[in-house]
Amino acid sequence: MGKRFGKTAARIASGAPPSDYLMPGETLRWKGKPAAIVILGRGLLLTFFALVYFSVMMVYVENDGYLPALGIVVLICIMMALVERRFGLLGGVAGIGIAVWAFLSDKGLEWYWYLVPLIFALVALLINYIYLNRVMFVITDRRIITRYGIFTLRYADTGVDKIQNVTVIQPWYERVFGYGDIYFATAGEKGGIDYESPGIKLRSGGAVEWENVGRPFEVNKIAAAVINPSAMPVVVVDQPVQRPSALGTEERLRELDDLRQKGLVTQQEYDEKRKQILERL
Repeated sequence: MGKRFGKTAARIASGAPPSDYLMPGETLRWKGKPAAIVILGRGLLLTFFALVYFSVMMVYVENDGYLPALGIVVLICIMMALVERRFGLLGGVAGIGIAVWAFLSDKGLEWYWYLVPLIFALVALLINYIYLNRVMFVITDRRIITRYGIFTLRYADTGVDKIQNVTVIQPWYERVFGYGDIYFATAGEKGGIDYESPGIKLRSGGAVEWENVGRPFEVNKIAAAVINPSAMPVVVVDQPVQRPSALGTEERLRELDDLRQKGLVTQQEYDEKRKQILERL
């Protein structure tokens, strides 16, 4: 009973596995998710800033209103808002409000008030973790499948026959961490993808976008092989070396001897060049 409940809970948290979306006879070629360093990295960085905020505010309280600490707190709150536009912004605004309240209050505030930004940061980290587990990118021999959502799962697939080409965009900072964005050109179709959602988009020009995919060029090769199965790799065949004919060799030797007789080359240069010509026979 406990194991069954655990499996059910895990399924609810992460969604159905890729095999549940396959049609009879369909073959799974690749499955993946956005890079965890991107999805979870913001929540972890936000949590770090919130812990620093708490530490600085405690220093402010213990030192009877140490004013430079307030400047550091404001800077930290601005960084939180820049790191994460939803919970980071809320946590940053709340942090500045609490700092101003503590400055204006004669008696000060209880220590737990300074944990409010940390609560926002932990909520953001939890939501990002759920999001990472529920997002799914799949390539089969027939379709490109995308699933995303946190509380409501959204699913869309595009037949490989509708995809015109695959493009990888990888700025320098993404190359450092080994992830990039993949675009599937779909001739203007939207295929049910919500292009306003971050992470998985379909641009109005007709491109399904997978953001922050790990090892994007390897995924690109797999997708290209599925989309163009008839494409054959270019094979370079060793060609036989064409050796100079006897007539051409004789003519070159005459020209070389003529240069020697006119004094345009030394005897040593003549001997070396003559040896090179004869070695090619």
